[in-house]
Amino acid sequence: MQSYKIRTANPRDAPAIEEMLKASYPTLMVAAYDSAVLDPVLKMITKANFSLLSSETYYVAEAEDGLVVGCGGWTIESPPGVDDVGSQVGHLRHFGTHPDWTHHGIGRAIFRKCESAARSANVKALEVCSSLNAVKFYAAMGFAIVKPITIAIGPNQFPSMLMRKNRLED
Repeated sequence: MQSYKIRTANPRDAPAIEEMLKASYPTLMVAAYDSAVLDPVLKMITKANFSLLSSETYYVAEAEDGLVVGCGGWTIESPPGVDDVGSQVGHLRHFGTHPDWTHHGIGRAIFRKCESAARSANVKALEVCSSLNAVKFYAAMGFAIVKPITIAIGPNQFPSMLMRKNRLED
């Protein structure tokens, strides 16, 4: 197994992140979504978010050969379509892992980096709009389901799950 490092992302990472998301999302989400729901949103959800890349709270996992194999971050600002719940709640944003790199601890490592940074910023809880295929991952990270939600992505509706972790760990 090749090793990887977690580092803060920047706008120059956009092409590599998009390439990784284009490999990840169609492969890993197909178990939770039928093609009529997934196909119309893939073009939009596999785009890098430049505001996240400039936030200094978005991270990439980079393999020894420079390949981006994971990404994710957090912000105080809630994602579009989510009610803002206050400055002491952080929001996990745009996580993904390359399908060839799942089960190597990448998502967990990025989450722990987000959790530590959020705690240092006096965030008391984290929320995530989880894709249906990622609910088990976030539950393993200590999140509980708040409620099912539907996210508008362009003209399409994307079923998701709002999850929350009320106690951030050291």
